[in-house]
Amino acid sequence: MSRRRWALLAGVALATGVACLTLQGAKIVERIIARVNNEIITQRAYEQEQEKLRQQLAQEYSGAELEAQFKEQSKNLLRDLIDQSLMVQKAKDLDINVETDVVKQLDDIRKKNNLATLEELETDVEKQGLNYEDFKDQIRRNLLMREVIGREVGSRIQLSRNDARKFYETHKKEFESPGMVRLGQILISTEKRKPEEAEKSANDALAELKAGQRFAEVAKKHSDGPSAEQGGDVGFMKEASLAPDIAAVVAKLDVNEFSNPIQTKYGYIILKVQERYSAGIPKFEEVEQRVNEVLYDQRMQPDLREYLKRLRKESYIYKAPGYVDTGEERPSETQLANKGQ
Repeated sequence: MSRRRWALLAGVALATGVACLTLQGAKIVERIIARVNNEIITQRAYEQEQEKLRQQLAQEYSGAELEAQFKEQSKNLLRDLIDQSLMVQKAKDLDINVETDVVKQLDDIRKKNNLATLEELETDVEKQGLNYEDFKDQIRRNLLMREVIGREVGSRIQLSRNDARKFYETHKKEFESPGMVRLGQILISTEKRKPEEAEKSANDALAELKAGQRFAEVAKKHSDGPSAEQGGDVGFMKEASLAPDIAAVVAKLDVNEFSNPIQTKYGYIILKVQERYSAGIPKFEEVEQRVNEVLYDQRMQPDLREYLKRLRKESYIYKAPGYVDTGEERPSETQLANKGQ
């Protein structure tokens, strides 16, 4: 499910769903293109999603191919906006509260952007032309949707190791790799700290890891690297592309093992091998986690669509003429024939 921005408007909508009134008078401020129970979707919100989609596609396509991809993928924009509204409303029915997580995510964004306070984050967001309350509300809505999907759909998906192994056996080629390793990194910078402070911090981090603390938590506490807020996760890279001194250390580590501090010209680095894929087609055990993720996603999508169909049947959904909702249930040929009799 792709992320979608929502614009919520206060006020009373006209019966036709074309506009809403301000308190100051009958001034049309937004065109309403859909209503989902008590929530509305405006043309402005829809156009913002179109622009975001175009920007994302422009990173991979250009010219006629970009236009073709945009035309194809934009067909589902209104469907996705309606689906998200349904899930946010369902979260309220389930009494799901994510306010603590909203604050935590805002604080993570603040730290990632090296801002001292949430007030500075608000100022920074508004400098980019965004409304801070809308920005915060989008985070809230994303978290609510995640909770609903997890509780109502994901929790019902049961995968056995046998299921994963069967899937792997019929899709081995898809997991072929040039030899990849996913690393976690704790970087203690000698550019940001005095040499003796950096060495002490590196040794403290190592001691905490040996005492059993989670690598991600130690990275968030000690690391000066850009991946600190992601728990030190720097993602996958080809082992052959690593610097020789780093490659030598990584080669000796098994999955889930971490290194001693490695002194570099930038400071001290502690590395952890989180996943490793052999060159060629890896063994099932090496990619078992990835297999489970792929299989889970494959089962999630149809189950989620069925769940959303049920939510739609329980809801009032209106869309303005000229807009297409690809999630709308179409009458079957039999239903149409019966209706004509």
